[in-house]
Amino acid sequence: MALIADETILEVKRSVDITEIVSGYIPLKRAGASYKALCPFHEEKSPSFIVTPQRQTFKCFGCGKGGDAISFVMAHENVDYPEAIRILAEKSGIPVKYKEGGKDGIGRDDLYRVLEWAQETFRALLLKAPEAETARKFLARRGVSDETSDLYKLGFSMDSWDHLLQRGRKAGFDDKTLAAAGLAIEREGRGGYYDRFRGRVVFPIHDPRGRAIGFGARTLKDEQPKFLNSPETAVFSKGRGFYGLHLSKEEIEKTRTVYIVEGYLDVIVPFQAGVKGLVATLGTALTKEHLKILRRYADKVVLVFDSDAAGQKASERGLDLLLSENVDIFVASLPEGLDPDDVVIQHGPEKLRECLEKPREIFGFLMDALSARHGTGTPAAIGRIVEEMIDRLNQIPDPVKQEILVQQLAAKFGLEERTLRGRLARKRENEPAPEEERPLPAAPPSPTLEKAARELLACVISDKTVSALVRAAFPVERYPSEMLRKVAAVAY
Repeated sequence: MALIADETILEVKRSVDITEIVSGYIPLKRAGASYKALCPFHEEKSPSFIVTPQRQTFKCFGCGKGGDAISFVMAHENVDYPEAIRILAEKSGIPVKYKEGGKDGIGRDDLYRVLEWAQETFRALLLKAPEAETARKFLARRGVSDETSDLYKLGFSMDSWDHLLQRGRKAGFDDKTLAAAGLAIEREGRGGYYDRFRGRVVFPIHDPRGRAIGFGARTLKDEQPKFLNSPETAVFSKGRGFYGLHLSKEEIEKTRTVYIVEGYLDVIVPFQAGVKGLVATLGTALTKEHLKILRRYADKVVLVFDSDAAGQKASERGLDLLLSENVDIFVASLPEGLDPDDVVIQHGPEKLRECLEKPREIFGFLMDALSARHGTGTPAAIGRIVEEMIDRLNQIPDPVKQEILVQQLAAKFGLEERTLRGRLARKRENEPAPEEERPLPAAPPSPTLEKAARELLACVISDKTVSALVRAAFPVERYPSEMLRKVAAVAY
């Protein structure tokens, strides 16, 4: 991905006026040589947010947040540094230059322009083309109103190998630019290009600012793939993008909760019915990049699935990543066999709200899912469940959260907490460290330290009342030998 040129960054820093930028987001009142306002980053009743034009800085004396115009846009728009530069450049009429162009010299701005044009072209075809009648009937049958269709800029692609290419040439876009934007595919061996999306309902995918960055397209025939997404480009990545975030982010920020669904219509139909805060991943599992973006808007992530086995497996696949990222994750189950748009159409929006407002914490959800899969009628079955849960507990970085979940797991299956802690410690002990973190072989422990550790363990074994104190002050990993660590893991 091309980097913004230093000259553009310097021009932005030199040209933007922080007072003008901030006042475009919040009302400012003059206070001597400065301006004050209620802080947009935390709730307050008296203004503690100060903008100082002379220094081109802002500072909130309530929450401590401060910086320059770039920092303000990053915080207020929930974007990274390059995107903040682009926003400020756009507001100031500064052309954005890049250190190196994309493929064949095609830059990001070129891609945004052709994608915006393609969105308008697909939209016009859906509204006017006789060939789009099947697409219009499909959307009406799925409960999408004309107003909602316009809000999400839904479109239609002609069932042709070069319809978009031909229109693009007439609009001044060459074939290579359409290919760089993911709209066309280069023919192998024979040269030339052909349209990527043909005879499909088109769902534009937007970044949080509402710019078209790619497309998802659903077939209207009995063919595979049913859904087709744009490929990775300089402005589009399936592992970072969400469908519908640009329209849902206001509700998500207000509630600090985001609901993850699986399909485009699972976002559109509930939103139309007033159930907001839903976004969809783009045919991929949640990634760390997804979570990094979501944390800008939400503290709580709710995975929304129907209650059949496929939904449960989907939850489990995403669980390992979500646990390791230390995010609060919940699961909302829908009536079996129904997606969110089905629930709205068949049972009304209140039924969907009811399901979303009663999510289960994902650890308890997973314990029940594994219990249903393996059964709990034998010690071996319970052992398999516990082993899988220990693997997941081992990935949780927060020791307090890990301890709470150990207690839940022990209570669920009637086990001793210390048994699970010991198993968890052994699991952690047996996992090899990454190569760069692997320590050099340790020197043999001194006889004095070995003797003291043995005496400490003897106290723990003979007097259980001191085990908690010893465990807190002298954890398993501090014992000087492998044998003593194994004994401590069991004794604790």
